[in-house]
Amino acid sequence: MMTCTANTGSLALFSDRDLIRLTLGGQTDCFTALMDRHLSAISRCIGFMLHGNAAAEDLTQEVVLKAWRFLSAFRAESSFRTWLTRVAINEVRQFQRRERASRFQELSGPDVLASPDESPYECFARTQRSEAVRAVVTSLPPRYREVVMLRELEELSMLEIAERLRCTVPAVKSRLFRGRSMLLAGFRNHRPQPAKRITRRPQLRTLA
Repeated sequence: MMTCTANTGSLALFSDRDLIRLTLGGQTDCFTALMDRHLSAISRCIGFMLHGNAAAEDLTQEVVLKAWRFLSAFRAESSFRTWLTRVAINEVRQFQRRERASRFQELSGPDVLASPDESPYECFARTQRSEAVRAVVTSLPPRYREVVMLRELEELSMLEIAERLRCTVPAVKSRLFRGRSMLLAGFRNHRPQPAKRITRRPQLRTLA
């Protein structure tokens, strides 16, 4: 029976499948050997997708944890690195969705901070745009708002949305079409009045 307690040089003789089988059999040191073999490639993949974002290291660790938790789900229909890469891509996409949702909430929130370089007029106009976005989105009926948010912010597929909402794909498509139409109509109808520029006329000083 194979064991995974040999020195580092002999670990290169084990295939990925052997290391996985031994890990699932309780030899956890084999998992370390398995990840050492592939982790640098996964780290490069994540770094490339995130363009140097500081979260890359944390996401790499999340991939390791997911690989440990779901290793028994690997069916060897593809290479282990391909499977691990899919896990990494899913983690990155989920992170990006959370980032977009966070930015959207900041845009739609009531307390939008102004840039130090903004004039009072620009700050007022930007705040009005933010309030318009929030007002239009929140004005959608819940059944349409939910579909629009899942599609536009979380970028879920039609099938994923249908599974999330427990309805059919045609129903999702219908709600999404209706929701987008209502959203566009809302933006057309929601036109805040532009801020008036305040100017001061120079006062003429009369000579005594």
